[in-house]
Amino acid sequence: MIKVLVVDDHQLVIDGIISLLGDAENISCQHGVNSGQEALGIIHKEPFDVVLLDIGIPDMDGIKTCELIHDQFPDVKIIALTMLSERSMIKAMLEAGASGYLLKNVDFQELEMAVNRVYSGKKHYSEEIAEILIKPEPKKESEEQPDFALSRREKEILKLMVYENTTSQIAEQLFISVNTVDTHRKNIMQKLGAKNLAGIVRKAIEFKLINDDQE
Repeated sequence: MIKVLVVDDHQLVIDGIISLLGDAENISCQHGVNSGQEALGIIHKEPFDVVLLDIGIPDMDGIKTCELIHDQFPDVKIIALTMLSERSMIKAMLEAGASGYLLKNVDFQELEMAVNRVYSGKKHYSEEIAEILIKPEPKKESEEQPDFALSRREKEILKLMVYENTTSQIAEQLFISVNTVDTHRKNIMQKLGAKNLAGIVRKAIEFKLINDDQE
């Protein structure tokens, strides 16, 4: 029986995955946690074979969590389960030790297949992710880094947005009001020349605006 742990900051997602895998004959998925620290803690206490890991989790992001799990528990296989499909995010998770990368619109058949494949030592990617990895990286027109003139606070908020935090979650983590977050969000959108959240995320990853250089 393959023992699976779900790591996601949304309990509804955890409950949905546990329910989805409940019909799998050779998979036991009964545990879920909401953060990277909780994931490390529970893996220390009991063995798991596969971890389904979201990228946008609190206390430390999924990439760092993946690195720590991979380093401390090399036998545990990790599958990224996220809504992010940017090449940079995919590469970061794979370099951190993930054996698979799935989008959250995955159905039961593919999720079951992915768990079985990575458990047996193979790799598994959603079809959309595989297509992104196969395509050659686009050539940059210029090596010069554009100056978007983002403030330290805007960089903090941008990073939290990229990691799928809601406005209220960002406000809570940075100890500011929801209205202040909204104001910063509008300023970020204007400075990056983006029309929506997807555009913000695309620019942030393309120009490496979410490095921890603000700390």
